[in-house]
Amino acid sequence: MFFRSTRIFAEAQNLLQDGNVLIAQLPRGYGYLVDQLKRASTSIILNFAEGNGKKGLRERERFFRIAKGSLYEVAAVYDVALSFGFIEEGFHEKTIERCDYLAAMLSKWR
Repeated sequence: MFFRSTRIFAEAQNLLQDGNVLIAQLPRGYGYLVDQLKRASTSIILNFAEGNGKKGLRERERFFRIAKGSLYEVAAVYDVALSFGFIEEGFHEKTIERCDYLAAMLSKWR
């Protein structure tokens, strides 16, 4: 399966690992952020994979747009975590840069 050897897939996997770091830093009572982060970051990988399995360009691009929307959701969770003081600015910056990089790649992927 070709999609597994792409930079997009590798960076999305790295984003999942970053998510584990964030999840470990969230205090009790913020399970909704954990759930949202897990679902959105998983959605990036799953929609990217599914899009690569589609033949028609329009259908492929639809799945890649969904993956990109989930990526924006992940970035927003990191923004919220920073605003609440749950993560350091350096970790936030690194993760947002990864999100920007992934978004650019998803926009060009066909």
